[in-house]
Amino acid sequence: MKKLSPFLIFILLSEILSFFSCNKTPTSPEPPKIISLPVINEFSANPSTIAKGQGSQLKWSVSNATTASIDQGIGNVSLTGYEYVYPEKTTTYTLTATNKDGSKTESCTITVKSAKLAIDGKIEKDYLYGCPVFKGWVKNVGDNTAWNASITIYCYSDKDKTVLIDTAWDYLADGNDIDPGVKVPFEAVCWELSSHSQIKSRKVVLDWLEKELSELTKEDFEKIAFNKRLWIENQRRKSKAIRR
Repeated sequence: MKKLSPFLIFILLSEILSFFSCNKTPTSPEPPKIISLPVINEFSANPSTIAKGQGSQLKWSVSNATTASIDQGIGNVSLTGYEYVYPEKTTTYTLTATNKDGSKTESCTITVKSAKLAIDGKIEKDYLYGCPVFKGWVKNVGDNTAWNASITIYCYSDKDKTVLIDTAWDYLADGNDIDPGVKVPFEAVCWELSSHSQIKSRKVVLDWLEKELSELTKEDFEKIAFNKRLWIENQRRKSKAIRR
């Protein structure tokens, strides 16, 4: 039998491989993976602007999720629900919805309007009925109305403010409203002292309530009653100083 030449063997093998290659069933490509993230249908705050001390309702609705959570200390929540919050300052809340494919977030902000009283200008020293008096102006530099406001000036006989010798107090605007941008005068008298030289140091404290509160707390009522008692006591000390 005649042997085939190496060249012919090469040709035959090439033809065989070509035949099987042409008749091979093509492989279908893998379908792309479908990613389905959670859907946040709603996340809102009503009202979105409040006065300090008021509340707002957060409301949300999430679909295609396994878990949902809200930051700012709220934590895990149901996929649909609401929550009342009482932020002390303007706060942004973020809702996070999660499933096996990932997470989706959405945020809403509650703007908190608040009054802020500050000394406007310099505190002047004077005398009234022979007693040291501090005079000046207080201005509302915030964006909400203040009321039941007072100024208290603690007077000390030492620079380290350890020995309190008298307290000067005044009811700002007679306890009435102080609107944003408005300034009111004060006249706080040290009824038990006879000279400013007795005062080596002082501490000024401004206090007030926020207007437009949804309801007054027990502490608010106590503060109102406390200021009324101070006003009566102030009048008594004034009458005593006049008679001296």
